[in-house]
Amino acid sequence: MRAAAMSVWVFINLLCFGMCGYLYLIWSQYWMNIEKQRLFNKTPSTPQRSSLTSLNLEAKYNYPVYNASTLRIDSVRKRSAIGGFWSSGKVVQSPDKLSGSQHPSNNNIVRKSNGSPRFPNVHKPVLEFDSEKYLCDDLFTPECDARTEEFKELMLKEFHRVLMGESKVFRSGLDVHNTYDVKYEGSPRKEMSRLELLCALRAVRLRTVTSEDEPFKRLGFRIPGSPLQQHRAFNTCAVVTSAGALLGSRLGEFIDSHDMVLRFNNAPTENYTEDVGYKTTFRVLNSQVVTKPEFHFLEDPLYKDTSLLIWDPANYSSTLEEWYNHPDFPLFPVYKKLLQDRTDADVHLLSPQVLWGLWSVLQDSSPYRLRRNPPSSGFIGVWFSLHRCRRVRVFEYVPSARATRRCHYHSARDDAACTLGAWHPLAQEKALAERIRDNTDIDVFQRGFIDIPGFSSLSCP
Repeated sequence: MRAAAMSVWVFINLLCFGMCGYLYLIWSQYWMNIEKQRLFNKTPSTPQRSSLTSLNLEAKYNYPVYNASTLRIDSVRKRSAIGGFWSSGKVVQSPDKLSGSQHPSNNNIVRKSNGSPRFPNVHKPVLEFDSEKYLCDDLFTPECDARTEEFKELMLKEFHRVLMGESKVFRSGLDVHNTYDVKYEGSPRKEMSRLELLCALRAVRLRTVTSEDEPFKRLGFRIPGSPLQQHRAFNTCAVVTSAGALLGSRLGEFIDSHDMVLRFNNAPTENYTEDVGYKTTFRVLNSQVVTKPEFHFLEDPLYKDTSLLIWDPANYSSTLEEWYNHPDFPLFPVYKKLLQDRTDADVHLLSPQVLWGLWSVLQDSSPYRLRRNPPSSGFIGVWFSLHRCRRVRVFEYVPSARATRRCHYHSARDDAACTLGAWHPLAQEKALAERIRDNTDIDVFQRGFIDIPGFSSLSCP
């Protein structure tokens, strides 16, 4: 009897301890999730920058001297930020592309996805935004080298952390979040050389919709014969992101010194020329900008007198006909009207299969499972420029020590997702971009640009 009573007593204690442990686990997970949300949506105060007294920049880059304390924030912004991601059934603004939901200002926009993209793992962020601790007053000192190396290491760890967190989420719920029915048959690699990465990107051919493609030929689209200044090649090209870190950078003169300048979406130059320049050769637009009334695509001078490349995702295996009937945003009537009204316009649609070719390169080069959503406008712009230019400089794509939670230089909105990704696989895009650049760490993490050789200079197997 005594042995039986002891066994019952031990069993009851084990059961109580087990139940307490289980309840503690649920409780801790709940508060971890609350903390993630708080960190993700936290809006810090406007950052203050320390002064960069004298940079003594190398003459070969023709790089301007600037003072980081002149971080200018205008009280009135002419254009709002674009994009968003879906969370708990409501729209929250985010970097570049909505997941296809109905928008109150346009009843023709239909949400394609029933799933909600999960947040990145932001419980314990490694990269410190809006901090002046890594900025250098003098770029040519051992202290600056040490600060730069520390920031670089933290930035790469942050990409790794986000990718690892997302991989855990999407490994278990891949079908739920596979809005575009992506059928990836490759196996992720842990390591690709810089040349292998560049050659893989070059293998993704630049294709735009032509006037001979159906259903566009049958429907009378007057698409220009030469896609995007097809016969022009450029020596030096500047790809100017919309990153908030460009505000106060005073990079405008350096950007305009390039032969070609590519910009994105509704990013303005007026009132920001000191920081981002004024020249625009190409502009990459997502289909939101084309279709949403607030962007005034057909009327705004921002989209005139420049070559435009428009993209909109289709399902992984969709034909052009299927894409035309089921776009993410209803861009085709607007595009047709533009071609009718502006017969000299150099405006083209990127073939949607290109997006999945680029996504496959990202997935092939990552040891983690990625979001099965298309790449961002930024990554498309970098890849496009590498096809056309001997040397490409991309400004504030890989975050510099000026990294900020501010999404866009032209919009006062803070959100870490603009850098780390909430819909696009941004962390992998930027990790890949960091691996293919060939300039110094000081250039990247202090001056704010990566330097990449164009595809024409490669010797691929």
